[in-house]
Amino acid sequence: MHLWQDGLLALLAAIGLASLLWLVVRSLFFSRPRPRGNVIALIPAYGDGAQLEEQVRSLAALGRETGCFSSILLADCGLNEEGRQIADLLSRGRWVRLCSREDIPNILGGDHVP
Repeated sequence: MHLWQDGLLALLAAIGLASLLWLVVRSLFFSRPRPRGNVIALIPAYGDGAQLEEQVRSLAALGRETGCFSSILLADCGLNEEGRQIADLLSRGRWVRLCSREDIPNILGGDHVP
């Protein structure tokens, strides 16, 4: 009876040790990348913003993992009241900013958007 309990305890100890070792290796060799300059992901937001939250969450996770951009810009391209509320809630995070379609050139620093 004690043999299987000892085996189970040894298995759990090995899993715990392997997890700690992987944590150390990951922190040493897979450091978090820094955002490359001032790269902005642009999402045009339409209608009721049905897929907006999913898009923002996916892009925010991608930005944290890869460091390929520093922020997300939600462009209001015809949001209704419900979509506007969703966009306002999403823009409270540090990654997301909501703007009108006309503000895009000013935010990006150019005279026009091609």
